[in-house]
Amino acid sequence: MTVRMLLVAFAALLVVARPAAAQEACKMMQVGKPLSIADMYRMASEKAKAWKPDARLASMANTTLGLLKPDGTSASWHVIFVSEAANMSVSIDTANGYFTCYASAGKGGRVPDLKPDFFRDGASLYAIARQQGETLLAQGYGVVVGTAAAPSDRHATWNINYHKEGASGGAPTVIVDANTGTLEKAIR
Repeated sequence: MTVRMLLVAFAALLVVARPAAAQEACKMMQVGKPLSIADMYRMASEKAKAWKPDARLASMANTTLGLLKPDGTSASWHVIFVSEAANMSVSIDTANGYFTCYASAGKGGRVPDLKPDFFRDGASLYAIARQQGETLLAQGYGVVVGTAAAPSDRHATWNINYHKEGASGGAPTVIVDANTGTLEKAIR
């Protein structure tokens, strides 16, 4: 299956998988290039705040359709903001060159304790991924990053994972403090 076919299938899946009650929260727009974490967060935050002023980031990750590049950009992001006041979440995505926003009822998951100036340097995250998984990258694995919230205290982390189509598990998960960018540990 070609990359183009995968992207079309992913876009179709987004449309089909969207809950029936989901509503468009922003107009679809074209993005001309892969986005950095900082640029995606800025764009998504602006749309989320326009949607609901109390919107808070619940999660942010790139997808396997847009593995993180050494310059810290990705062509495919999945970001969720939540509005506690409205008991809703908005899913903001980039894929196949398009930026979309769909809102639906529900809390949207555990919200990490992210500081307003949380760490958004994708190139540095990629450098950590390279340092911790140089052999994997040499074997053709790519990098996927995503925020997470610890169950006990909502401690915010960036989890770095390695992806290669058809490969079975065994790759480490690298944990980085999402507020400082400090390497915490690699789980092997």
